[in-house]
Amino acid sequence: MPDFRRRNPVQGLITDLVTPFRGDEVDHEGLASLVNWQAASGVSGLAACGRLGEASSLSREERRAVLATVVMAARLTVPVLACVGTYSTEATIALALDAEEEGADALVVTTPYYSKPTQKGIIAHMRAVAEATTLPIHVLVDPATTRSDVTAETLWALSDAPGIHGFIDASGDMARLAVIDRRLRERLVLYSAHDTTAFAFNVLGGSGTFSAAANLAPRLTSAMHQALRTRNVDLALDLKDRLAPLFMALGDTPDPAAVKHGLTPVLGLCETVRLPLVPTTPGVSATVRRALAGLPESAAQFAKAS
Repeated sequence: MPDFRRRNPVQGLITDLVTPFRGDEVDHEGLASLVNWQAASGVSGLAACGRLGEASSLSREERRAVLATVVMAARLTVPVLACVGTYSTEATIALALDAEEEGADALVVTTPYYSKPTQKGIIAHMRAVAEATTLPIHVLVDPATTRSDVTAETLWALSDAPGIHGFIDASGDMARLAVIDRRLRERLVLYSAHDTTAFAFNVLGGSGTFSAAANLAPRLTSAMHQALRTRNVDLALDLKDRLAPLFMALGDTPDPAAVKHGLTPVLGLCETVRLPLVPTTPGVSATVRRALAGLPESAAQFAKAS
């Protein structure tokens, strides 16, 4: 069986998984079904317990259980990345060790939020996590939600840490790539976490995308990234245009409620989100449904065929 920890970093499409709920509990059966569908659809990786997975509303025990379900359902066919970032270095390390014990293949660590650390603090935080675990780390920068960013100098400093392998940019700012020169790109694998601009990001040198939209249209989204990797730009552009209504419907900061609304036809998954999140508005729901209706391999059609 493949050992993802001993091969090159994951490249291509990585689905930023939602966490299904049924009532007050995590719907582990539904989560396993979602993972099975994603793996069968050709995605390159799965990210669990991120912002889209409502990690801040999960207890530590629930996060471990969610990760265990994802790892078990993936059955070593698709690498699993555990999102473990918090605003506390100690808590982040504890989650990283949990993820290692549960069989994750890599970690996603966001820049600390709320506390708004300096660049020196971000570097110290990431290095401390890297020193505490054997898993490769991907640094996630999402200024819109964390109010924390990194400079090119900070990326250089982080690239010196043996355990830090990748940089995930959720800003959607294409200008950022201009300050990441070729030498730094050889030291860090670069990912987008912004579906709307992911095509351009990957054309300009990115290696993949952490995608919210892939929850709903994994086959087409995966095909777009595969076309980019094989330099079939015309096909990739056609797929991007077909997916554009879905990307726009989910917006720059996808709401878990909107993604879950689109997933309701799949194996009976519920739309439930945990407070402080609330169900999506009728307008957004209608926009998501219209976007999915135009896709030949949407979640709804998968459900009808299953």
